[in-house]
Amino acid sequence: MGNIFLRESILRCARYTFASSSNFYPAFSFLPKERREAMGILYAYTRYTDDLVDMPDIDPQTGEVLPVNSRRKRQRLNQWCSAVEAVLGRIDGTGIQVSGAEDEGGFVKLREQYQGCAGFVFLPALRMIVDRFQIPVQPLYHLIEGVDLDIEARRFGTFQDVSDYCHQVATSVGFASLAIWGTVKPLFSEEVVHAAKASGIAFQLTNILRDLVEDFNVGRLYLSIDEITMCGLTENQFGALLDRNTWNAEKRSIAENNNKNNYTFSDQLGQMKKLEDKFDQVLNKQFERCDIYYANSAKLYKLIEPRSRKVFGMMWNRYHKLFKIMQKRPKLILQNKRISLSMFQKLRLYFRWKLLPCFRLGE
Repeated sequence: MGNIFLRESILRCARYTFASSSNFYPAFSFLPKERREAMGILYAYTRYTDDLVDMPDIDPQTGEVLPVNSRRKRQRLNQWCSAVEAVLGRIDGTGIQVSGAEDEGGFVKLREQYQGCAGFVFLPALRMIVDRFQIPVQPLYHLIEGVDLDIEARRFGTFQDVSDYCHQVATSVGFASLAIWGTVKPLFSEEVVHAAKASGIAFQLTNILRDLVEDFNVGRLYLSIDEITMCGLTENQFGALLDRNTWNAEKRSIAENNNKNNYTFSDQLGQMKKLEDKFDQVLNKQFERCDIYYANSAKLYKLIEPRSRKVFGMMWNRYHKLFKIMQKRPKLILQNKRISLSMFQKLRLYFRWKLLPCFRLGE
């Protein structure tokens, strides 16, 4: 019976991961079967954790979307954290209520306790891979802490605050993944940690830049306020410049009414141009920084066991290409259309990594 219970958990993880259409999913195919399955389980855990904050609340009787309620989101996340602790134990190693992934009796009792937690079905499989690959539990909880920060609209005062957030939501997943892939040096050795942190920041900064407008529209800003201020902008001015349709419409309106006072017209447009230049300075600072993090993260490739290198190589290559698109054409960030690789680019990247050898990233 225990094996049946576990197999259902593994299957549900696989379905959830496949349905997510993740950019990472094709890269999992480069791994040996056991590690490929483990990455699908890990991804189901990370995606479900993230979805708990982003998914809308639905009225169970009418099916209508309810207004955003931070309290309900935090209740869901707290319940999820409690369920994970019951299965994996707390960071200090206490609180485990099941003896292993095949402890059906323990999971049945916990399932009754956490009836309202839809993700509980993923946890037997998660416990299995944590035991099998000796995945440290700290990163799994750091992800929950990072997602918790997204519940309330908040601001990051300095880039150190931004990098701490990146480590919680991205580097944490990286360390869990590295435990599955295997490393040629100890997981928490200085060299691996340095490259893994650089990778987490590079990938997450790419997400931040790509989703800059979308996030700001729901009250989230992941760039540091001090850097925006140092470039000569207030947060309100930065937000106004993100809405380029409205911004450009205002410029056109000024131009259409310039006959009455040419001096005023020129002065207003001049001020707007100065603000646009300052906005560009903010973005350029992020691009320069991200370039450095990508260079440092590439060192992680040779620190991964050879049979698992291609999965990281393809992930790195895909994110790096997205970043380079934005760096070359920054105005794409301000468009409503989500920036992504074309199907041809995705297929080319996949077969490049599947068929050709690679000794280092960037070849």
